[in-house]
Amino acid sequence: MKLDTEFIKLPLRFEVERLNAEVTRFHETEWRAHPQGHPGNSALPLIAAHGDPANDATKGPMRPTAHLDRCPYLRQVLAAFDTVLGRTRLMRLDGNAEAVSHTDTNYYWMQRVRIHVPILTDPAVQFVCGGRSLHMVAGEAWIFDTWKRHNVL
Repeated sequence: MKLDTEFIKLPLRFEVERLNAEVTRFHETEWRAHPQGHPGNSALPLIAAHGDPANDATKGPMRPTAHLDRCPYLRQVLAAFDTVLGRTRLMRLDGNAEAVSHTDTNYYWMQRVRIHVPILTDPAVQFVCGGRSLHMVAGEAWIFDTWKRHNVL
């Protein structure tokens, strides 16, 4: 969705220790390579088409995956947004990797925003959108204009 500014910080804050405790319970084999094969990027689907964590489609009924069933605090975090949720994933970048500069302009994103809640991060991690960049602190909630070129470094 096109926004009037690159970044919007939402008035929400989440408990990083609780988020981290749930995320670190997942075994390495449960993480999937990025759907477009970006090096150093992996994902763990929480809400997916038909509830199938192997389905990266943006069409079809979005349902919780078995991964989300194991995360009571993450379910509370998602409920705090008080909105209909679409495809939802935990995303992970290896050290010195990037999300790869891109725009989200397919039909699915015309009336949707991505909400980002960093869980484990470092001050050197920068979210880039348009001509701006910033560090998102763990536990904060942000959206940004994904119709502009964006990346995570």
